[in-house]
Amino acid sequence: MVIKSGEIVMQISVSEFKTKCTKFIRDVANLNQTIEITKRGKIVAIVTPPASPKKIDPHEFLDCLHGTVTYAPDWDQPLGEDDWEACR
Repeated sequence: MVIKSGEIVMQISVSEFKTKCTKFIRDVANLNQTIEITKRGKIVAIVTPPASPKKIDPHEFLDCLHGTVTYAPDWDQPLGEDDWEACR
């Protein structure tokens, strides 16, 4: 294991990764750990957990709808018989 910028990074060989691939993938997901895969001492691949999704601010999201919703002035009036039939 190597410590890089405060993060623990595990270095393993390609052959070891091939043998225990499922375990290492689980470690990356569960422990939020990065794995560097090496071949003859040189890094050939890096397995990292996915970036966390960006949280959406509901106020910012709903603000984009401001002024886009319209309604009829008589929206709360009862429907006439003709309108009622058309809505079926």
